[in-house]
Amino acid sequence: MEYFPIFMKLTKRRILVCGANHISVFKIRLLLKTSAEISVFGTPIDDQIEQWSMAGLVQYASRSLKEDDCYNAAFAYVSLKDQTERDATLNILANARIPYCVIDDKARSDFITPAIIDRDPITLAIGSEGTSPLLVRRIKAQVEDMLPQQTGLLARVAGAFRHHVSRLPNGCARRRFWTKFFTQIVPHIPSQSNTQDQEKALELELQNLLRIETNSKASIYPVQFVSAGPGDPDLLTRKAAKVLHDGDIILYDRLVTPEILELCRREADLIEVGKSGFGASWAQEEINTLLVSKARTGQRVIRLKSGDAGIFGRLDEEIEALHQADLPFEIIPGITAAAAAAADMGVSLTRRGRNGQVRLLTGYDINGFADYDWQSLALDGSVAVIYMGVRAAFYIQEKLLIHGASDDMPITIGQNVSCQNDNIWVSSSASRLVDDCRHYGITGTAILMLGLHPHNQRAALLTKKPIDSMHNLNKDLLNDGVFSKQSVDSVTSGMESMEAS
Repeated sequence: MEYFPIFMKLTKRRILVCGANHISVFKIRLLLKTSAEISVFGTPIDDQIEQWSMAGLVQYASRSLKEDDCYNAAFAYVSLKDQTERDATLNILANARIPYCVIDDKARSDFITPAIIDRDPITLAIGSEGTSPLLVRRIKAQVEDMLPQQTGLLARVAGAFRHHVSRLPNGCARRRFWTKFFTQIVPHIPSQSNTQDQEKALELELQNLLRIETNSKASIYPVQFVSAGPGDPDLLTRKAAKVLHDGDIILYDRLVTPEILELCRREADLIEVGKSGFGASWAQEEINTLLVSKARTGQRVIRLKSGDAGIFGRLDEEIEALHQADLPFEIIPGITAAAAAAADMGVSLTRRGRNGQVRLLTGYDINGFADYDWQSLALDGSVAVIYMGVRAAFYIQEKLLIHGASDDMPITIGQNVSCQNDNIWVSSSASRLVDDCRHYGITGTAILMLGLHPHNQRAALLTKKPIDSMHNLNKDLLNDGVFSKQSVDSVTSGMESMEAS
């Protein structure tokens, strides 16, 4: 963000408006909604500003701004047409360290004014950093339709009742109270034509709910295993997004994208319990212990896993740890990388007459390189998706070819699936797999779509610029000494010999 949105307290402060013309009228009309004292300078004076001055709503001086006028000023608006007067005014404001906005001149301004939705005391500000005013107006209109006029009354009644809620324990209990009030009770309170009647109805429901919550026993929330999907926040399920917004403690995987984490509640405690292929990682036992200890605090604990939590996410082990501790849990499914990759490629994972099954595999298991029925995988028409397969690429390629796979058996390599600005797609084959991984720099989070190539209409998906990343791949294989130098040299030698052939 180039501009940071804040709400500034204006009680007993002054706002300076330099320029009494019709351009300033629109800003003053907004400023009159605040508690600030508004001082207007300049000539000639617009009729509307003169009326406001006569009514005592603004203070007007028929002259230019002076240094003595800058006391206790929060900020200033400038709409002077005369360049000499404008420059002198900006110099005075700058020397007094008063932020100013030159109306319709973003380059010379310290701040810009957002579009404002006023449901006092609820105020929403919408801005585009000056890039798209028309889009901002459209968003403002859409949000205006979402917020009934009684929103402000609801906020005032809730604010006046807050001190009563202090009898509940801090944190979860209070958030549960307000969540129930706003989501379960308010929508069912009949609308009253009289504001006082509406206020009384809200207060009565608040008192009833507080009595119920005060007498209820503290409960342990189920740990929620939330599937983050392949990385694109638009592919997150609605339930997952809602749960993230309500969570108190989020234990998340390394592969969860920043865009997904942005959806978490701002006050939530975010703890990365990441695993790296061969780098520094949390041991699974440590994750299990942390999960149990956090769940026992009575807070809403979320275990956020990339892709679908139940696919190569060691979900069962964490569930068993909770079960042994007699703690409840819930699983929220999501889109796994295989499904997202197939969608991006414009193909289906199964097709009549080609394959009646699809296998989801991993390049590694607890014993190292994973072993499968390679003979059936090597058959024409076989479809499988291999997760964590890049560092096992040489092994996979060798197994497929040994067991009869054709040289041109299609394999599509997808790195950072669904992350449009950071993905790499390579149309490869059984004989070129290792070589393509090297040339295109496939060293990150990638899957192998065995038996599939993108649809012809998705040709633009494929990455065109190769990157020589042998050094990076070697480094990944050697990371933390999981593979010996001799093993890595063997893989490298295999790559180089294939390239020579």
